[in-house]
Amino acid sequence: MGTSGQDQVTFWRTVAAGLAEGRPVVACLEQARRELRDTALCEPIGQIIADIRDGHVFSEAMRARGGLFDDRIVEAVRNGEQTGVLDVTAGRIAEALEADDLGLLDKVASGEASVPGSASVAAHLNEVIHQAAAARASDIHFEPREDSGGRIRFRVDGVLREQERLTGEPYARMVQQVKAMAGMDLAERRLPQDGRFLVEIEGRRHDLRVSSVPAIWGERIVCRILAEHTATFGMEEIGLGGEDAEKVRRLATLPSGMVIVNGPTGCGKTTVLYSMLKEVNKEACCVMTVEDPVEYTFDGISQIPIRPAVGLTFARAIRSVLRQDPDVIMVGELRDLEMMNLSVQVAMTGHLLLTSLHAQTSAGAIQRLIDVGLEPFLVNAALAGVITPRLVRVLCKHCRRPAEPQEHMMPPRAWEIVSRLSDGEFCEPVGCERCGGMGFRGRTAIYEILVMDDRIRRCVTKPVNVAAIREAAREGGMKTLLEDGLQKAARGVTAVREILRIVPHGTHA
Repeated sequence: MGTSGQDQVTFWRTVAAGLAEGRPVVACLEQARRELRDTALCEPIGQIIADIRDGHVFSEAMRARGGLFDDRIVEAVRNGEQTGVLDVTAGRIAEALEADDLGLLDKVASGEASVPGSASVAAHLNEVIHQAAAARASDIHFEPREDSGGRIRFRVDGVLREQERLTGEPYARMVQQVKAMAGMDLAERRLPQDGRFLVEIEGRRHDLRVSSVPAIWGERIVCRILAEHTATFGMEEIGLGGEDAEKVRRLATLPSGMVIVNGPTGCGKTTVLYSMLKEVNKEACCVMTVEDPVEYTFDGISQIPIRPAVGLTFARAIRSVLRQDPDVIMVGELRDLEMMNLSVQVAMTGHLLLTSLHAQTSAGAIQRLIDVGLEPFLVNAALAGVITPRLVRVLCKHCRRPAEPQEHMMPPRAWEIVSRLSDGEFCEPVGCERCGGMGFRGRTAIYEILVMDDRIRRCVTKPVNVAAIREAAREGGMKTLLEDGLQKAARGVTAVREILRIVPHGTHA
């Protein structure tokens, strides 16, 4: 551009920031145009905006402006459009201009070197991502091996499957390509990094959250795939029905109190929290969230992403949210005693607070609150309920077959429950082309829903008697994970062995 170096940098940084927020290219260019100090650029940028509105892509409109943009910038934008990472590319252009070295754009424009069997590393990676999306994978794992190569695995329905193996050089280039698309530092291989990029597959945007760590044989990368419009957050869609659905709806619509969704990573906590937000997202209700990161967005809900690098922590964000007159606050996770104390204060001052915690069972969540340092009287005053989900695979409807459970294959408590379900229609997995030979296709959830009452509160003491809390909750109508899971197995939804695989041994009682 024929303007000052800083003006060029500002232009591309503004475009990058707007694209990262999901705004259209035209809106981003209009904003960047308003911030230009060099007024001579305003007219050609306006012509580019008009060309895009007439159906041209950004890179074509840039090229039509002659010498306004360096060819390397145009090529980088074209590559960014093709790979779905135009926001990252715009940021890279700003960095290259700031460093006064457009040679830094060469790798972005070229898409790296060739890989056997593919036109380029970028094309190979694009193929892998499309395969993962077609397989309904939630994650792609790039794992280095001792032979200097690596393997690619997909996590489908919670289980990893090997997809491909690569030799040394192709694997190293694949890792570099992922890092480049995610906006990571390609030269840094000693420290963990995080990044993200967007791709479009069959008309839908997929957000890939990327994490890299330095392992002993090389860099290991995991891409979490979040597809727009694929997540459903209705009660029935997340495996809740009948009385359990009503319990969750009642907890979600309380005027105040703290509701915890509890369990290990990957058990469906975020999905349950979002389902509860959907229940309360009404015109008369102010709903705000504090998350790390924001995984899905909702119209009508103010969602705040945590940014520790600039000082925006969970605690600071929550204190600010309280000055925004909210009715319902969702906090991504209770991480420490400060967060727990602050959440209790929020719940006791007229707000409904929804949050998550890591414990094995609903009674175990209460134990964790007290073990970390909360006083029992505060737990009793603030806590309204604990929802503990677990994700289990659903039997393939096309190949499942009837199978009677065997007593010798399960713990005594499980057999006791199964024996009471003698009229059930138990099935086992077989495997066919439609389920990829796994016998399962898709997942649902099983639940343990603890609603606080006087019986439970009498058991909340220091030290905590987890068994007493569990028995008091069962007297109040709580089904354990094992009971709910085996009831779903009795309806042919899943298999007994899948329930026993998922439910921790400590919850069989």
